[in-house]
Amino acid sequence: MPFSYEWKDESKRAIVYIAAGNWNWKDYHQAVRAAAFSLTGVEHPVDSVIDLRASTRSGLPAGAAAHVRSFGRVTQARLSGRAAVIGLPAEASALLGAGPGKTLATADGVVKFVDSDDELETLLARWAADPPAP
Repeated sequence: MPFSYEWKDESKRAIVYIAAGNWNWKDYHQAVRAAAFSLTGVEHPVDSVIDLRASTRSGLPAGAAAHVRSFGRVTQARLSGRAAVIGLPAEASALLGAGPGKTLATADGVVKFVDSDDELETLLARWAADPPAP
């Protein structure tokens, strides 16, 4: 399967969508729909992580600007609207409209582009300490 999902850790504060191989947007959205069932038993906001590091694509599929904004979309009541993307080349985040701090505002929240596991862990810890307003 080109996209899978798993909890980041036992706290279930973040769900990770993991790209593998030559994926497309349909693969990503199928994983998001399947993951929705995992969210039903969680009582707190859940942040999203999109991990593109195992992708074999040379670039993002067509329509990236619209689809990347969907990373921060609140499609389930438990989703926070906050998404972190790791594994996207730095120049690509600017092409997608990310502003200062490699941040892209969305209708429901924010997408933040990170370069390393350390940066991702720091971001997720900050988000966990500052849950979104209900």
